[in-house]
Amino acid sequence: MKKKLSSKLLFTGMLACSLIISVQVSSGLTIDEAVTQALENNPDLQKQEMNKALSEDNLTGKKSQNFGKIDMVASYGHYNLPRTLVPLTPAAISVNPASVPTTQDLFTTGIMYEVPLFTGFSQKQSVEIAKLDKRIAGLAIKLSREQLIYNVKSLYVNILSLNAQETAQREYYTALERLHNDIEMEVKLGKKARVDQLKAAADLENAKMRLGQIRGNTQILRSSLATLINGDVVGTLDESTMEMTAPDGIDCAEDMTGLGRYRSAELDVEKKSRLVDKSKAAFYPQIIFNGFYGQNFGPNDSSNSNEGDWNHEEAWQAIVNLKWTLFDFGSRKTSKEIAHIRQQQSRKTRIATELELKKLLREATTKISLALDEFHSAEAELALTSETARIEQIRFEKGAADVNDLLYARARDQLAASRSITARYNYQSSRFYLDYLLEKGENK
Repeated sequence: MKKKLSSKLLFTGMLACSLIISVQVSSGLTIDEAVTQALENNPDLQKQEMNKALSEDNLTGKKSQNFGKIDMVASYGHYNLPRTLVPLTPAAISVNPASVPTTQDLFTTGIMYEVPLFTGFSQKQSVEIAKLDKRIAGLAIKLSREQLIYNVKSLYVNILSLNAQETAQREYYTALERLHNDIEMEVKLGKKARVDQLKAAADLENAKMRLGQIRGNTQILRSSLATLINGDVVGTLDESTMEMTAPDGIDCAEDMTGLGRYRSAELDVEKKSRLVDKSKAAFYPQIIFNGFYGQNFGPNDSSNSNEGDWNHEEAWQAIVNLKWTLFDFGSRKTSKEIAHIRQQQSRKTRIATELELKKLLREATTKISLALDEFHSAEAELALTSETARIEQIRFEKGAADVNDLLYARARDQLAASRSITARYNYQSSRFYLDYLLEKGENK
């Protein structure tokens, strides 16, 4: 009897130790190291960072359009009638018509420069929109990093929770196994009924199945964490510590304007407003400057005194073109209306984002409070169920209680232990979620 009581006390002591989160020196992967590896190696985040580089290149391209473009051009044309290499006035031709270079095969090479002088402010709006895209891409990166940090931390503490539950479940299974063996021996000696052995064996199988489930779920979460940090496997994890306190009050109205999700929605509204202004550019005239310098050359035709000889002439021009669309059957008006509708949609999205954030922040603080209450309740229940299980063990050994009472007490004790473990790590996960919503995960 003393041996069994000592074993029970040892099991209770080990179970209590498994529930206490303490700072220990370990060579395992810490939660901060897991976050660092994910931020450095996660391919989805790296892909997201490329979008920021694309937005920067897009802004550079939009700005460069203000300076126009320089093209090298070349052309060849065959005509049914001879043509001069360059346009000439009648006076220039009349001096010596037979010596004027003419050809039916005209080659042209040169450099062309073209720059918009006025686009109805369309180019200016394009640059401003590109600037907004760059800022939005920067916010998207920040939000992606926060999302990744939360996912890593959440998986990490869930693995720790399952590890702690596995330890408690293993101890519970070992205790049930000892009880089953003791009852089996007493059945052989005729001190216990076989039905008691069957009941103990059934609970033992259930505990074994539960232990296998916990191990399987742990492997699944480990694989998920390995994917996030871009690693093959996840080894030993260090314990995660966190002081369990009630959440601080959050002023949603004050915190909202600084959050990336809200700022991103505001920037999208501004972007859509710029697109409305850009759509108005179609109602203005378009003025473009075009300059060309090059050479026209080709073989003289039969009308020239030097038939077959190749000649070339310098050619350059500077032209300003104005184009003003007067009527397009409603196309410009339709584009403008579409831009207005998208602007209104973005404003509704901003309002929806604000409401959603307020709701999520309230839910997050409530979940923290609930996890804290759940933990204190589970701890109180665990103290009671542990004492109940100890008493039932003594009563069973003295013959004052049957095996049903003992098995029920131990099952209640195990459930309370599991609830305590789950509540402790749920509190940490809820804290990480609040940090994610407030976008403070990277600073912790």
